[in-house]
Amino acid sequence: MRNLSREQMENVVLLFLITALAILMRVLLFPFESGDYHQFLQGWYTALKANGGFAAVGMNIGDYMPTYIYLLAIFTYFPVSGLVAIKLISSIADIVLAIFVMKTVNLKYQNKTYGVISYTVILFLPSVFLNSAVWGQCDAIFTSALVACVYYLMQNHEHKAVFAFAIAFIFKLQAVFLAPLLILMLLKRKIKPDTFLIIPLVYFISCIPAVIMGRDFLDLLTVYFSQSKQYSMISMFLPNLYTWMPEDTPGYISKAAVILAGALVALSLFYFYRKKFVLTHEMFISFALFYALFLPFILPHMHERYYFVADILSVVFAFYFPKKFYVPVVTVLSSTYAVCHNLFNTDFFSVQILGVIMLVLLILLIKHLMELISASSIHEVRVRI
Repeated sequence: MRNLSREQMENVVLLFLITALAILMRVLLFPFESGDYHQFLQGWYTALKANGGFAAVGMNIGDYMPTYIYLLAIFTYFPVSGLVAIKLISSIADIVLAIFVMKTVNLKYQNKTYGVISYTVILFLPSVFLNSAVWGQCDAIFTSALVACVYYLMQNHEHKAVFAFAIAFIFKLQAVFLAPLLILMLLKRKIKPDTFLIIPLVYFISCIPAVIMGRDFLDLLTVYFSQSKQYSMISMFLPNLYTWMPEDTPGYISKAAVILAGALVALSLFYFYRKKFVLTHEMFISFALFYALFLPFILPHMHERYYFVADILSVVFAFYFPKKFYVPVVTVLSSTYAVCHNLFNTDFFSVQILGVIMLVLLILLIKHLMELISASSIHEVRVRI
């Protein structure tokens, strides 16, 4: 600490103050009990605590990967209620998420104050504290790993990046929102094919404690397949391509929609693969945000909170492209409205109109990517000449 400059010391003090205030705010919000808490999380925690904590991870508790169940099991040994334990886990993840956002922003600026500002923004972003301290969801866990993945890609650390993605994947299936980015890096020869073996290896290792305690290994391998069959509604109030369709839309349409999404992603990857450009930090952030928005927009059965990854990356994007500050404003407001609809039955604005707004935002983001690629190609030609 003695070797720190005055500016660095001030930043450290501010970080501690912001963290303390963020924790205090979350603690004040902990008493709220969401529908998901009563329907799922409370029962999971109670079952773990009643059956010996970690000794119960072999039971078929919850429809999540066992990694989250491990965390719940560990907190059963602390003298806190299930509600507090669940929200405390997610709130700690918020801090980890904010740290990786700060590290990513610090790659852009020599002045570390910008990183501190980004750290503050994330901790007090409505969609973040509503997700953890109010709803009791754990999206900050896998999203922090995804931000770490982008951060390591930007530094050409392919093994760390894929490992971070693997960590995200063993917590939530929604980690696949950034899978196209990794595939693009494979096509661009920034990631070697054998590096992807890290993903199944981490998945397998994460299952071992549960299997040892008696959980069926086949069940663990098919957790995400089981999750995908749990909800039949083609749209769950997320403002995307399917908000205009009725709740009783036949299942065969949603299956066709998944194929359509796959085709669109494949087309985008082929297009970006054929384009010649330099992968700058700005390019990484732009691609990451594009896919974090694009996939939940074109996929059916998306929940209200599935723009969470895009919310976070849009904030990072704004620090890299300050003139496009409207991107996080629109993304976060749309995402927060969808979340509030679930939590508080908020219903004062048409989600269909929000879907159109998100479509316009996607089009603007595609235009931004095209301009970046074009500028990069021109620069590359000039360098060669």
